[in-house]
Amino acid sequence: MRIKPLLDRFHGRKILVIGDVFVDEYLNGDCSRLSPEAPVPILRVTSSFQVLGGAANTAANVASLGGSPVLIGLVGEDEAGRAFRAAASEAGIALRPITDGRPTTRKTRLVGQRQQLIRLDFEETRYVDAAAEAALLAAAAAEMDSAEAVVISDYAKGCLTENLCRQLIEMAHLAGKRVIIDPRPQHGAFYRGGDFLTPNWKEALGLAGMPEKPADPDAIAAVGAAIRNRLGAEVLLTLGPQGMAFQGEESFSLPTVAREVFDVSGAGDTVVAAFALALASGCARREAAFLANLAAGIVVGKFGTATVTREEMLKAGEEPSRLLRTEEVLALARRWKAKGRRIGLVLGDFPVLEPAAIGRIEEVRKGVEIIVAGIPDEPGAKDRAGMLLALRSVDYVCVLEKGKEAAFAIGISPDRIAEFPMATEAQMPAAATA
Repeated sequence: MRIKPLLDRFHGRKILVIGDVFVDEYLNGDCSRLSPEAPVPILRVTSSFQVLGGAANTAANVASLGGSPVLIGLVGEDEAGRAFRAAASEAGIALRPITDGRPTTRKTRLVGQRQQLIRLDFEETRYVDAAAEAALLAAAAAEMDSAEAVVISDYAKGCLTENLCRQLIEMAHLAGKRVIIDPRPQHGAFYRGGDFLTPNWKEALGLAGMPEKPADPDAIAAVGAAIRNRLGAEVLLTLGPQGMAFQGEESFSLPTVAREVFDVSGAGDTVVAAFALALASGCARREAAFLANLAAGIVVGKFGTATVTREEMLKAGEEPSRLLRTEEVLALARRWKAKGRRIGLVLGDFPVLEPAAIGRIEEVRKGVEIIVAGIPDEPGAKDRAGMLLALRSVDYVCVLEKGKEAAFAIGISPDRIAEFPMATEAQMPAAATA
């Protein structure tokens, strides 16, 4: 899928974001000794920074992807609130702050050697009173006609009440706008009538009223159906290393595109931002989910609450250098072998990527530095190549002409091999199976 034409549509799209906002603060330093006063580590702080969190991070992602976000939330008249206002302005967010007397919510993370030690939350989580609720609704009404989609971002910090959510959904639908909701399980009833929900697996189980269980295909289908029956919304499920699953007018799944997971903080904000922008831009559901999945795969490789840019999306989504011709792969293999690098080979048809196949590829990965996948040149090969390249374990894919599998394997001379239905044992050279 070529994503540049899709991302080009994002430019200037107005997304109205309303929900719980806060400041994410990071205190970084060295943590290499224990306190003599108590058996706790000492963090010698060497740097600090603040970023926008919660609904504000969703708005920041909309802006970084080229959209035009309007943000409505509770911001206090305090030092954190002033920092928040400045950060929102710098990020290109049109902020419509509402004040009800509470301080600005702030989450402070103490980080040593890039590992979080503890988080301190400064917050009041009481629901807004009638006056603040009316002010939030009035601010939304003033922006609704010019917005192209509405995002409700719920972190259960008190900004969103059941009445507020239901009135927002009704207001948006009367104006012909779709509502995308980043939900919290305890507020499931708030979202009835919304258009799309973007829960992670734990949140989805809560929304469906189901006990904890593994996210296997049957469970994913059952949970998605239960949420749809309860709340009437289509569901984009984020499943971590298993990628995403969509349950709605159509149902499909997408493998993860994350090649390195460093920090999942704020990844859900990125998903809802990209998904909302894509829908507002006229993308089909599958295209919107693909872009949200791609954005999430980028942001989890960053430290802390972060945003994704259009340029990063283009680089990750349109990387032709990893889909190579046979001659290109063999030339690379010669250079790899000259440097002593271990190469793994995967050969197969891969009509679908089943858990068992992914597991076998992961096993091969443990013994090598590079994995090359060879697939037959038949209808659908490019789609299969994209599916394989979305796996963290696969570095390159080569589409092979029929009958050239064995020659390809000899040229690669892999240290390890995973063989799937395509090449027979007799076709595989000894060097490949050693």
